[in-house]
Amino acid sequence: HGMQVTGAKSSEPTTYYGEQSGIGLLLQTHQKLKQDLNIGVVGLGCGVLATYGRATDHMHMIEINPAVIRIANTHFSFLRDSKAEISTHVGDGRLVLERMKHQKFDVLVLDAFSSDAIPAHLLTREAFQLYKTRLDHNGVLAVHLSNNHLDLVPLVHRLSHDAKLSSRVIDSKGDPELQTHAATWTLIMRPDHPLWKEAELKQAI
Repeated sequence: HGMQVTGAKSSEPTTYYGEQSGIGLLLQTHQKLKQDLNIGVVGLGCGVLATYGRATDHMHMIEINPAVIRIANTHFSFLRDSKAEISTHVGDGRLVLERMKHQKFDVLVLDAFSSDAIPAHLLTREAFQLYKTRLDHNGVLAVHLSNNHLDLVPLVHRLSHDAKLSSRVIDSKGDPELQTHAATWTLIMRPDHPLWKEAELKQAI
């Protein structure tokens, strides 16, 4: 999944990851509050999210399919052009996160639900408890829920509530000129998280 514009705009985020999308707003807002973000991404695609990485950020890209990693590195330049430190992990997202016992993420992105065959084991009570343990105290879980076949928003809200976290949906419109698509993202964090008060997110939710 993904698209890259050639030429001068090759480093701009496209498809479901534009600057006005839920994940775009989250990363830009969080970067204003913290100089060095530790970011985990489950589901690489072609690596569009790497466009948001700063030199002080570390991004962990988790992808189950080695072919996807190869394609992202050979046919797209998002990963190699990113300013962030990029680490690639091959394997099932939940299993890889279980092994990353010493990681605490400022942002953990779940981006594995856009097709009609979703990895249901990533949407269980046990999985959400795992995600919670991998978040820093001010960490945020961002779940991409754009899907033409399934409405996963109610399920993710219930799982978030069960984990004693607050969740909000950000729906954004696409812009053909920017090569962005309409997108649905759910942001999940502590009920008293300071990010809930940030103007950019409050206006979008």
